[in-house]
Amino acid sequence: MDWLPPFLIPMSQPAPVTEGAADVPDGLFWALAGPTAIGWVLTYVLAIRQAVVDGRVGIPAYMVAVNFAWEFSLTFVLEQTPTQRQINVLWLMFNSVLLYQALRLGPRDYPAMPPRVFRWTFAGLLVWAALLVVAGANEFHDLDGMYTGMIIQVPLSAAFLLMLRRRGSSVGQSLHLAVAKLVGSVFAGLTGFVLYPSHHLLQVLVPTYVALDIAYLVLLRRTMRREGRPPWSLRGPAAAVPGAPADTAGVGAGAGTAPARGSGATSDDAAA
Repeated sequence: MDWLPPFLIPMSQPAPVTEGAADVPDGLFWALAGPTAIGWVLTYVLAIRQAVVDGRVGIPAYMVAVNFAWEFSLTFVLEQTPTQRQINVLWLMFNSVLLYQALRLGPRDYPAMPPRVFRWTFAGLLVWAALLVVAGANEFHDLDGMYTGMIIQVPLSAAFLLMLRRRGSSVGQSLHLAVAKLVGSVFAGLTGFVLYPSHHLLQVLVPTYVALDIAYLVLLRRTMRREGRPPWSLRGPAAAVPGAPADTAGVGAGAGTAPARGSGATSDDAAA
């Protein structure tokens, strides 16, 4: 094999995954981890509220199952740092409500799928994701869920974009929710950079999902303006309100009549 050109990057020694967290002052850690926890709590609260208002899930339904699996597994199943477990419990309380909403309202995004099939696939994904999280976190010796959490963030952020495009409407969504998610995600990434400066995988994952979140925020705002919905309105588009006239605004190739509340719009999830 001497005829092959030399490789460009030598394999790291030792493997970055074997290097533990850096010694970070408590003040700096909480300056980053605090906004992460608060940003995601606000995301969950706003998603719960939007689902109540619009009758459509505020977070892509199948990704709710993945999120719940991550939080449950890294709280009650696999060993984690005490600090991370406490944050996970806080998130899990709100995500339990989102789980109920996803099971109840999720089938509305899949009109061609019988509700029973949706719920069975939802449950199957939840169990599979839990097994994957436990195995993956154990494989990486991921004591604070940093690797598995960042990996999940990428399809989650992509799923929001797909939700917006396929619904062709801002129903079930709000800029407040999008901003809260962006803030929580950015600070989660910054926390990872500070704690694990040598973990290069995080340096690829974080910019990826942040770029997806920014794209979602921009496209959601454009969609709301086309619908005539005030950008910072917490109420869904007119078509989501029973008896209100439908709006024809949309996003890209997914443009069309905005779905009525509880109507059968097409799906939103990357995991579907």
